[in-house]
Amino acid sequence: MPKRKSVAALLSLLLAALNLVHGQQASGQPAAPPATDQPQATRPSTGALKILVLQGQNAINSLTSKTALSPVVQVLDSVEQPVEGATVTFEVIPTGPGGSFGGAPIATVKTDFTGQATAAFTPNDTPGNFSIKVTATLGEQSAQFRIRQTNDRNAAMAMMPLPPKPWYKSWKKWAIIGGAAGAGIAATVILVDKNDTPTITISPGGVIIGGLR
Repeated sequence: MPKRKSVAALLSLLLAALNLVHGQQASGQPAAPPATDQPQATRPSTGALKILVLQGQNAINSLTSKTALSPVVQVLDSVEQPVEGATVTFEVIPTGPGGSFGGAPIATVKTDFTGQATAAFTPNDTPGNFSIKVTATLGEQSAQFRIRQTNDRNAAMAMMPLPPKPWYKSWKKWAIIGGAAGAGIAATVILVDKNDTPTITISPGGVIIGGLR
């Protein structure tokens, strides 16, 4: 009798356990995941870097005096703040027009507290256009930019090209207009510019030019 009672009690416990499992599956509840003490891995958030050229873009280097405008850049983060400690590389192709950084085609520097970096550049003996590839890296963030320059035999010293003079500041064109107006000749003078094609009409008694101050 005691054995039958113990067997019956064991069977009752098994049936209760089976009913519990069957009830959880019927309700659609997922099984609880096993407990673990290991922390979950999180992916660090990254933002894009930005390279701002402060000196050297479109510079003209002198092959006569062996002078050049060394590139100067500033590295900014995604909110336009200077990035200190970023690795910046300046690189030129070793053949054709170009130059070197202390005798090497590549230089690697770190940005200072203002986010700026530079490397002394010397032109070679080949005239022509070329570019300096700039790469900024900080952790998983990086950015690239190309600084375009020209080696020129006729330039006495390295310089930046002057901006084009506005068409209305040319004394020759205004001399023609003034002479025609002084002679009392009615004329239409068309001055052609890259961005505009304004028409100036001169008639006896005065000159009227619209849109200029």
